[in-house]
Amino acid sequence: MSYRITYQVNVDWVGDGIGPMGGNTAASVGMAAAGGAQRKAFFNATPVGQMTKTFLAADVTTLTNAMAADIAAQMNVPANLAQIQNFSTGTG
Repeated sequence: MSYRITYQVNVDWVGDGIGPMGGNTAASVGMAAAGGAQRKAFFNATPVGQMTKTFLAADVTTLTNAMAADIAAQMNVPANLAQIQNFSTGTG
């Protein structure tokens, strides 16, 4: 494989009173949860790449569409949805 992309998507729960108006914000990518945020992280589950030695606009579209499909599949797992939803009740 000539090119691949790796990625991480974070879903942060920032409760009432601890968001930007409270002086706290969620952490940047690659950092631990901050400002009271609870975090569920998703990473590339399968290699996403292409087999040519060129990197063109069409490759970007192919790679990012594959990334979106992978993350959507991971986030739509009922256990993951439940965990994220439970952040709001403190049971996540």
